[in-house]
Amino acid sequence: MVRRLVAGVLAVGALLGGAVLVGSGPAEAKTAAVSDTLLPGQKLMTLQSIKSASGVFTLTMQRSGNVTLFQRGVAQPLWTSGTYRPGSVLVMAADGTMRIIYGRTQIWSMGAASPQAKLVLPNTGLLAIYNTRGKAVWNRHMVIGTLMVGAMLHAPDALGRDVTMYSLDHIYTLKVLTNGNMVFQKNGTTVLWSTGKTQYPESFANIDPNGTFGTYNRDGEGTWDFATHRPGTVVQIRNDGHFLLINGRTVVKMFV
Repeated sequence: MVRRLVAGVLAVGALLGGAVLVGSGPAEAKTAAVSDTLLPGQKLMTLQSIKSASGVFTLTMQRSGNVTLFQRGVAQPLWTSGTYRPGSVLVMAADGTMRIIYGRTQIWSMGAASPQAKLVLPNTGLLAIYNTRGKAVWNRHMVIGTLMVGAMLHAPDALGRDVTMYSLDHIYTLKVLTNGNMVFQKNGTTVLWSTGKTQYPESFANIDPNGTFGTYNRDGEGTWDFATHRPGTVVQIRNDGHFLLINGRTVVKMFV
């Protein structure tokens, strides 16, 4: 399953489109006035994109329902949502979170609560959400609070695809190190938990639709996992230092 996911991410292309204002129906859809920004209430539908002013970086909602960030001339995506449900829509919500909606169901979200924030793709390629004061409250190297199905943590690599998970207060982090070891830390220095699996450069971690949380090497082969057997389970890091797997309101596993 992991091999198919990785192959699917590498196979998709970045076709250009336009951003659309969120409305209650097709008659209310309007082309956005900016090319590198999604303002509150705007969305990307299938094959629609925003791109950096330079044209080097493009964020696209693919036919598969996976949102991808590509750099011109680079075959592999720099960042993906990891969502595969054709017909999904990427929405920049008014509360400052970026969401993927299928029908009326939210299947993915990213960012931090910051009313009227906007999503911007600058010429650096650092996709980010900026609040009304111009401060970045999320960027593509971050997962804040909850790791949902499809979202991925990634070790540092040559393409700069590293992604780290943070508690809301940014005190606790969950990251995959360069050697493939996944560690839970306080203040970026004190290790509270780790998988102990090393010698796997360019590894990544995610939780799959069946509730299995695991790490995988660059070829998509599993190096560590914890199977909950509960579809819909997510990973959470809380401000009290708890790192856990939760299904609805039920704590399935507490690592720390």
